[in-house]
Amino acid sequence: MLFRTGRMNLRVLFGFVLLALQSSGFHMAVAQNAGQCGSISTKNLVARVNFSYNITCYFCEFGAADQVEWKYAGNLLPSSYYTKITSNVSMVSLNNLGLTSQQGENLTCTFKTESYSTSVKTGYPPEAPRDLECVTQNFGKLKCSWRTGRDTNIETNYTVCSWLGDTCTEVGAKTFIERDFVAFQDLQLQITATNELGKQTSEKFRKVESDIVFQPYTPELLRVFKGLTDFQLTVEWNEGGTKYGVGLKLIFEIQIIHTHTMREVWRGNYSSALDFSRDRILQFNWTSDMPLQCTAHSVRIRAISGESEVLFSGVKAWSDWSLVLTLEGLDTFNQTKGQVYPVDGTVLKAGSSLTFCCVAGQGKKIDEFLFSDLNASVIELSDRSQAVKVQNVTPSIESGTNVLCIINKKEYEGAVIFIGYPPDLPRNLSCETRDLKTLNCTWEPGRSTSLVSKRRTIYTLIDRSSEITLPCEEASKIYPSYWCSFPISNGNGVYNLSVRGKNPLGEAQSHITVDVTRVFHPYAPHQLSEEAKILRSINVSWSDPVDYTGISLLCEMDIRDHLGSNMSYNYSVLGGPVDARHIVTLDNLRPNTRYSIQARYSAQHFWKWSKWSNLRNFLTEQAAPSTSLNVWRKIMPNRTVMIYWKPLSDAEANGQVLSYNITWMKIGSNSSTTVERSTSGVAIHLDQAAYIITVIAQNSAGTSPPSVVRIPAHTNDEHLGDFKAVGVGDGFHLTWLRHQVESCGYTVEWCEVLSNSECNISWQKFPSNVTSAIIKSDDFQVGVRYMLEVHECRDDGDYLLKRLVGYTRELAPAEAPNLDIEETTSDSVLIKWLDIPMDKQQGFIQGFKVYYSKLYNNSAFKPMGGQKLKTDNLLPKIINDSNARTFKIGGLEPGTTYTVALRAYTRGGDSPSRDVTVTTPNSPLAVILGITLPLVGVITLGVILSIFCYRKQEWIKETFYPDIPDPNNSKVLQDGTFLQGVNSCKTLEPKDCTPNEVQVVEEKQIGFDVEKEVEVADETEVVPEDISDTENQNQGVLSYSPRSAPVENSGKINPAFEAMASPSIYPSEVTYTSIRGPGYQQQEARDDEVEVIVKSGYQPQIHGAIDLPPIREQTEVQELMPRVNGYQPQAHRQSWSQDSGEFPPPETDSIGSPTSINSQAFLIPERMLGEDHSLRPGVKTWSLPFFQNSRMTFDSNDS
Repeated sequence: MLFRTGRMNLRVLFGFVLLALQSSGFHMAVAQNAGQCGSISTKNLVARVNFSYNITCYFCEFGAADQVEWKYAGNLLPSSYYTKITSNVSMVSLNNLGLTSQQGENLTCTFKTESYSTSVKTGYPPEAPRDLECVTQNFGKLKCSWRTGRDTNIETNYTVCSWLGDTCTEVGAKTFIERDFVAFQDLQLQITATNELGKQTSEKFRKVESDIVFQPYTPELLRVFKGLTDFQLTVEWNEGGTKYGVGLKLIFEIQIIHTHTMREVWRGNYSSALDFSRDRILQFNWTSDMPLQCTAHSVRIRAISGESEVLFSGVKAWSDWSLVLTLEGLDTFNQTKGQVYPVDGTVLKAGSSLTFCCVAGQGKKIDEFLFSDLNASVIELSDRSQAVKVQNVTPSIESGTNVLCIINKKEYEGAVIFIGYPPDLPRNLSCETRDLKTLNCTWEPGRSTSLVSKRRTIYTLIDRSSEITLPCEEASKIYPSYWCSFPISNGNGVYNLSVRGKNPLGEAQSHITVDVTRVFHPYAPHQLSEEAKILRSINVSWSDPVDYTGISLLCEMDIRDHLGSNMSYNYSVLGGPVDARHIVTLDNLRPNTRYSIQARYSAQHFWKWSKWSNLRNFLTEQAAPSTSLNVWRKIMPNRTVMIYWKPLSDAEANGQVLSYNITWMKIGSNSSTTVERSTSGVAIHLDQAAYIITVIAQNSAGTSPPSVVRIPAHTNDEHLGDFKAVGVGDGFHLTWLRHQVESCGYTVEWCEVLSNSECNISWQKFPSNVTSAIIKSDDFQVGVRYMLEVHECRDDGDYLLKRLVGYTRELAPAEAPNLDIEETTSDSVLIKWLDIPMDKQQGFIQGFKVYYSKLYNNSAFKPMGGQKLKTDNLLPKIINDSNARTFKIGGLEPGTTYTVALRAYTRGGDSPSRDVTVTTPNSPLAVILGITLPLVGVITLGVILSIFCYRKQEWIKETFYPDIPDPNNSKVLQDGTFLQGVNSCKTLEPKDCTPNEVQVVEEKQIGFDVEKEVEVADETEVVPEDISDTENQNQGVLSYSPRSAPVENSGKINPAFEAMASPSIYPSEVTYTSIRGPGYQQQEARDDEVEVIVKSGYQPQIHGAIDLPPIREQTEVQELMPRVNGYQPQAHRQSWSQDSGEFPPPETDSIGSPTSINSQAFLIPERMLGEDHSLRPGVKTWSLPFFQNSRMTFDSNDS
């Protein structure tokens, strides 16, 4: 009892001590077993930095508190930190604790063999979470992370709550939370951070879809290696499709750099649609512009989303770069022998731009580098290496392309390369099985690679599930049908197959997933045959070509009859061993029908039909006709009844119809008459009584049901009028009225209206509730008239209700009416015409159109070639009466020929025209006027002209024949000098003798023709002078005939005019003939060069011509010079000056004449020019105003 009391007092005392220590600012950790020996007040202390804490250690041995040692973090604490509570209880004070490691520090109390320890860990209370960011990497899960602020150094747990709801999630020490990604849904979170030192709550975060970041997983770069050629660098990475869980489109960015220079040489994208069902290994082949041996290449890769903003509107972020992998080059090797890259036998891709390297040995130099005889530019890579860059290389020939490198002018290094294409992706990959033992896969190779032999494309069939690989050696040799087989074990299951094509430039593969049960393509049924035949059924059997035991098959049986119709039946059968027979029964066949059958197989899970089996033909047995005949009658006026029936179709006859039995019996009589016919009609002669007629068809198997026709007593159907039927293009629309309440139906009968014979009857029957119908038939023709009759069926027979005629569609008449002239008058014509034949009308005639026109009216009729009257531009006279057969045309002109044309018209158009020509007779008055009016006009015109001429006779005389002036009144004759000059001239004076013909023969050729001689526009003439008869002149041949002219004498008369004044003058003719030699030159005339032959009478003078210098132009002379081959009067367009000391240059020689009877110009002799004459010429101008018709000016020399 005393011991218990003592211990109780100690506990009370210890409690007061603890209370005092706490009140002084110390924290004390107390364990649950505090106060028990062999313990420490706390096992794991979590303390706040810079705070102080007390820890008590309880020993079991008394007196331990005096010798206890406290160690913290392995260091002995000073004894000043100790406090002795009792002999076996010691307390230590940890003041202003610093930041410990995250694992904490050990605090140990030790006394002899007793040692107790605890863990001390310090830290900070949490800060409020901030900067919430939500990232998804697969659109399935959303990872939202936040920043925690200062590190607490102790475990801090987080609670994430939705601030719109009450749901909270404990995430522990993680600073993120994963939630399901829900598109188009806002995310609203609030985060609470809690640890042993405190608690903080964040603001309320709200994230919409546009705030969500999609960052793909970092691609796993597996390896980088040299591809099939020295130019090809292959990058291989794991797509990681299973991480995403959904089908996505990713864009992988690949970066390739030169390792030594860290220069980026290529950066590109590779797009891929993820296969989230597996982790695919993707490869990318990059083709360098130079061989990879030239330098080292490093590669890294990252990814980003390739989805459109329509599918995801959030932020797209690149993933982190993958690890860098490097492909080492050979540019640091110290080889002594030169090397060309690509090496011999390398296969290169066509269409690329390639760079070929030549590396010389150490200490050597490259002299020349050639590619296929192409002198391309050389790129210096180093002192030992050169490259040639070739753009867009083309596929090589089968023997390859040469690359040559010349080193030190004597060493040759080279390579033969082959240029082509990598394999194309196998297209239209398809697999099927025919026997459930082998899968046969076919595909198309795509583009040709241009590589052959050992460089050709080799195909391999791969089972991705079992990793079984089967080479398809024959696939490349059966182009374009590429085929490979794959064995299957149990005839079912799903196979994941790939076809891979590979050649030195690369590989391509296509994948397919095959469910064997759904690609079963069975063979066709074998040995289809007929087993047994019943009336309407037949048993058919066949066998399986291969072992299909236990396989459910679908058999389709196709049945066709000889009429072209077909039926299909499907039967489910269970396959059996080879040649096992399957039997089915085909029912519901038609009698007496020839059928052809064939069968084909498919699987229950349809994939493809097999081919058709062999074709089998068979004929079913005959049966009695199944339906009655369609019978109709035609009652003639003489009570001859024509019975018609339509032959039964093959489906109705059920066999060949052998005959038709026709039986008729008079109503009220028990006797009947039966006849047998093989045709489809019969004529029966009946009396006026009513009859019943029965018709049946018979074949070898029996007879058809009877068809009954009732013939009523004599009726008056023929007195019904005709109506016009309404045509609808391919038939007729008919309506009728019911006459009897109790009617057994209606029959519409029709036939073509013919003018020469009976028509072929057709009919169609309708039930009693039908009172309108559209009648159609394949025999209907447009433009043909049909007669239709509607008959009503009654108890005692059929009665005519309505008769119609019409056309399905009216056409224009095929012929014109025959036109003739009935009567003609001077101003009218009466025409008549005949009817158009019925078969040529082609419609109901509505009326006629009459055209007429004058015969030579260019707007309507052109008689050339017998053309008809053109009625297009003529306005017709329209006759709207279809019964009219005459028409009178009035208002015509008498004595005029007309062409008259006639057309008939229907609703379908106008007929061709028929033309006649008619001339209207003349009237007596028109004949008289036709003679009288022209005569009166001629007389009136003569009187008017006479009056005009009388009143204008002076003007007419002066204009057309003026008076000849008298030369004696000329002032020239009154001048004495003129007479002296005349006396000094040696002018011949013809008096009594008048020559008839004069011919002058000269040796010189004339210098101009006669016509040019009289044209004086560009010539000059001088007044001729008398010269000797022997002077040489350049003359032409001219002729003239003198005539008499009265002259009045006044003063002295020029002797030249005496000849003109003689009372009778006879015609004379002068002919000049010039003769010149080929060497003629103009020179002085000699007397012996001229021979004058005078046949009789006068011999004219021959004058020389002188060209005078121009003084003025006498344009009036030019206008008056006559242009005739006769005498040319003497005149001068130009005169030469009297003061001139020189003679003018000679003109073209001309002939002068002393006189001219035909001339009104005064004749003045020319001055003689010669060696013996040195006269100084003078010029004098003579004015002869008394010549009324002459305005010429003459030049003369004073003698």
